[in-house]
Amino acid sequence: MSDTPSIINTTMETFQNDVIQQSTVRPVIVDFWADWCGPCKQLIPILEKLTADANGAFCLVKVNVDQCPEIAEAFGVQSIPFVVAMLDGQPVSQFAGVKAEPELRAWLKSFMPSPAAEAFAQGQQHETDGSLELAESSYRKAGELEPEIAEFRITHARVLLELNRDQEAREIIDQLNKRGYLEPEAQALVAQLEMRSQVEESGGVAEAKKALEVSPADLKLQLKLAEALGADSRFEEACEMCLAIVTHDRGGVGVPAKEVMVGLLTVMGPKSRLAADFRRRLATAFY
Repeated sequence: MSDTPSIINTTMETFQNDVIQQSTVRPVIVDFWADWCGPCKQLIPILEKLTADANGAFCLVKVNVDQCPEIAEAFGVQSIPFVVAMLDGQPVSQFAGVKAEPELRAWLKSFMPSPAAEAFAQGQQHETDGSLELAESSYRKAGELEPEIAEFRITHARVLLELNRDQEAREIIDQLNKRGYLEPEAQALVAQLEMRSQVEESGGVAEAKKALEVSPADLKLQLKLAEALGADSRFEEACEMCLAIVTHDRGGVGVPAKEVMVGLLTVMGPKSRLAADFRRRLATAFY
């Protein structure tokens, strides 16, 4: 947001873009004021200072109530200064009157995303864009800033696994396990790590293919190949094989095939369009 102004004097014509639209990208602080209002002139310099300190993390939009009475009326402004925080087009917090700088900082902190949350969001965006290396870096930062939030660290481990950095992923899971429990998402990663280890010991994809060439109709050998493909991060091939097994033998080998596929879908992550498609197809095939 560095190229976008962080302090704006809005008008009736620009309010929709300045506040409503912009609040879908970053928080917007709307300050209702007037030239004749002494307390407003006390508050504005503090708000402007905090906005500059934030370096684009949020935007300050000033509304002159004499020039934009319709906006003030829409927000139910009865006295000024009146300040409203907007997120995703909706007011999330507000106050009337003047606050000292420490009070304002505390107020902003109550709804502003933390640096860790911002890093995590950046990681999700990078992952959606297909930039796993950048996603890994952002998730690592989030986990370092707020290590007590398991979601940050589990997601980091999942991406490390996708990047075939198994040892780093295992170290994160081991640290989480010291709490005495693991979330289901972390348990799925443990299963994936174990599957990779077993597949590696058995010779990987090449050996699984050789075995299947001898008995191509053997569903258990097909599942072994699917596991090997999944361990090699060839998720689409692995999931297609698992689906085929479920279709042919839903109550037999299809049961462990479903479990393998669910583990692979978890590793692929909630943002993966491919995982979403396979999840839907699995539900149709199995149920």
